[in-house]
Amino acid sequence: MNKDKLKKLLSSEMSIILVLVLLCIVISVITPTFATTRNIMSLLLRTSSTGILAIGMTFVIATGGIDLSVGGQLTLMAVIGATFFEKGWSVPAVILMIYVLGLLFGLFNGLGASVLKFPPFMVTLALQMITYGVVLYMTEGRSILIKAEGFEFFGLGKIGGIPVPVYIFAVVIVIGTLLLKKFTIGRKILAIGSNAKGAWYSGINVTMTTIAAYIIAGLTASTAAVILSSKLMSAASTLGEGMELDAIAAVVIGGTSLAGGNGYIVGTIAGSLIIEVISNWMTLQSVNPFLRNVVKGAIILLALLIDNIRRGKLTKNEFAA
Repeated sequence: MNKDKLKKLLSSEMSIILVLVLLCIVISVITPTFATTRNIMSLLLRTSSTGILAIGMTFVIATGGIDLSVGGQLTLMAVIGATFFEKGWSVPAVILMIYVLGLLFGLFNGLGASVLKFPPFMVTLALQMITYGVVLYMTEGRSILIKAEGFEFFGLGKIGGIPVPVYIFAVVIVIGTLLLKKFTIGRKILAIGSNAKGAWYSGINVTMTTIAAYIIAGLTASTAAVILSSKLMSAASTLGEGMELDAIAAVVIGGTSLAGGNGYIVGTIAGSLIIEVISNWMTLQSVNPFLRNVVKGAIILLALLIDNIRRGKLTKNEFAA
């Protein structure tokens, strides 16, 4: 297989879906309990939060940026929500507040990256440190229990035997796909990722579009915060720890280049499922939980390798240099 065919294959969403299907078949043969209805529903439930984060991350990475703060955003929003539940706020009021916070966090990152020209890596890393610092200050390392009646529906409820988070996940997938592929905002985001200066010359408001991408990521973090805190009926300082890396890995595995210029929502979902399927299999096989981070790290390295192959960076000339 020549290099062009290899790059084309690795850039295809169908190739990622094929890998996911083959992985599921192999694991089902090795571990029959994997393919049970109960386990599949559990797998989809766990994928929903990371998958929703990854959809928002797709928009940011498609611009050529990155957001390392979504895990911290998620955690802080959950903790603030739990705190206001303790003060007697209603469920709709707290959920609305969480979404407002997500919008503000996205606005912060977007302004930093596009107006102040900070490197996206650094501005989002700064917000990550700020959010986790505030969380530790507010919680002092303890969990805050949530006793709001009705809030559990978003994380523990079921409709027709299917968990509510799976329905929310499906809705976010549809919205994300429409925004990226059918609406003007999606085409503008991809244009900026391909060539920001060229996009500006063509009349695209690069600043506002970049801010919009980070706001989308912030709103998906809000959605994940509602689901996770509702599922656990508590908020702890470790709630979203490491989820930003899972989201980034899912996006890159799904075919979106870290250099920007393309974005694949379906591929991102397949990438999220691949990560969760491997993690689920390790749980079923009683693999030492401390090794899971090793495997996740290996998956991220594999994702980076695949991205370099797609972009044609692994050439003989570069190796020679």
